[in-house]
Amino acid sequence: MKNASTAGSSFVKTAGLLCFVGAIMGAIGGIITGFIPPSVSSNWYSYPYTPAGFLVAQFVFILNHLLLLVGMLGLVRSGAAGRGLLGHVGLWISAVGWATLTLCEVRAMTLATSPYPSPETDFLDIWFGVASILIGIGLTLAGVAVARAGEWAGWRRFVVLICGVAVFIIVIPGVFGPFLAGRLVLTVWMLMLAALGWALYADARAPEVGPDPAIAGLR
Repeated sequence: MKNASTAGSSFVKTAGLLCFVGAIMGAIGGIITGFIPPSVSSNWYSYPYTPAGFLVAQFVFILNHLLLLVGMLGLVRSGAAGRGLLGHVGLWISAVGWATLTLCEVRAMTLATSPYPSPETDFLDIWFGVASILIGIGLTLAGVAVARAGEWAGWRRFVVLICGVAVFIIVIPGVFGPFLAGRLVLTVWMLMLAALGWALYADARAPEVGPDPAIAGLR
């Protein structure tokens, strides 16, 4: 039977792998959305997809967000942010942001045949913005905690912070620009989140170094 430490490490490893897979899904989705030949005019909310294609794309994005949410839970469990309040608050703010973003995607599915812009899509865009800001704030706070805790070394020490700051530096400005540019910055951000997932996975795989049995026996 697994002890609590082993079970926790197994969860972190699985969460990291799911976060990595979800982020790669998001990156592929961003590339496809950016370069697929439009099937409808840009004043349809489903652009560039047909309404049916839009529903499929939204399902993929919902799965993408849920897998990234699992990654946030794995990051909480990993202890990489230390035991301070800053890291835990940041990670839970981020988790709320991913949950909100998922609900926004569910709502978007009901607007597949709606004109764009419209009062309904404008209201939904506001909530997409709120969710993104929550994710950015949460990851930034957690990233500061991870960097200060020093549990992760090398590039992993700063990957959470980079993912958080990127929301404000490239993601939000990018989605307000041309459609293709918005999809490309989201793809880059997803690749950053894939690196975060891999950092979690690698951390859980690292063997724990215990005391030397010979030395322990002399105590």
